[in-house]
Amino acid sequence: MATIEFISGIREELTEIKLRRGQTSGNRIVVFVFEKVNAMDKLSSFSSGGAQYMLLNDEEGDIQVTPRNLEFFYKSDDNLAKLVCTFELIDDLQWQRLRRFMDRYAASNGMEYQDRGPQDKMKQ
Repeated sequence: MATIEFISGIREELTEIKLRRGQTSGNRIVVFVFEKVNAMDKLSSFSSGGAQYMLLNDEEGDIQVTPRNLEFFYKSDDNLAKLVCTFELIDDLQWQRLRRFMDRYAASNGMEYQDRGPQDKMKQ
């Protein structure tokens, strides 16, 4: 089973994945969207920059991802609407490994792939 964690042992549920290309670098930019973040329930420091990396785990092993950006969107002061986590992949080996992870995550969580042209998307 493929899992995502910001904090070891606390699984997160991905809502949406967006794939883009950097305009100047040409690198692949991956955007993970979470509507709920279980780690926030456990650690108040998470929302103030406490997440240094995200751990993606599947049968091939762990992928440690360092987010380039974490954006928190709130409905109200304490009511999270969504977390948008962005990271960049520099080479094709990283991309191929991430694609295998995403395929496994999608299969085990009822997500499907939608080709949107220059911007791909996986969504529940």
